[in-house]
Amino acid sequence: MKKLAAICVVVALAAGAAQAVPTYFVDLGTPAGEAGYTLFDWGPVQPSTSGGNWGGMGGGTAPGSFDQLCRTVWGHTGDFFNWASVTFPRAITSATIRHLVGQANDSYRIDVFAGGNPWGSFTDTVGGETWTSTTFSGLPGQTLVITATGPQWSDFATYGQLGIDWINATPIPAPGAVLLGSIGVGLVGWLRRRRSL
Repeated sequence: MKKLAAICVVVALAAGAAQAVPTYFVDLGTPAGEAGYTLFDWGPVQPSTSGGNWGGMGGGTAPGSFDQLCRTVWGHTGDFFNWASVTFPRAITSATIRHLVGQANDSYRIDVFAGGNPWGSFTDTVGGETWTSTTFSGLPGQTLVITATGPQWSDFATYGQLGIDWINATPIPAPGAVLLGSIGVGLVGWLRRRRSL
């Protein structure tokens, strides 16, 4: 009986470990924080490139930032639509994006897409510089595209339109982990049924 209980505990732990999915964490602004991900059309590292406050990053006091650095959704298209993307090793199902609200005097709307599928939006308002985290999710996709639309403020050419500190994304579990987890759960159920007979 004790042996059966021990086997059930070990199998349950193995199944749980197999089902646990680590997240992808992209800390924008440092080579180590961006390693392993493909970034496209992002602005320069801030505030080290252009100076400014950046919601406290300029003074090294932005809470929740791991390195007091960020990048901007840049695009350099000179029109109403600017975007940047990050491609992950596997498709993701959700992403929490830490972004700057009220950068200087601009207002914008964030639209997020993954694999071409819309994941949601966030509308900024004029005033104040504070960091916030917004979670987006939808149909899985490997490339996350973040857009900023809205009137470009006077310093857009220097600072970009939207500051992003980090992105924490949840990938689809690897097929092997799902299979191993299912086998573990099934084995626990079988052992319980066998014990009750």
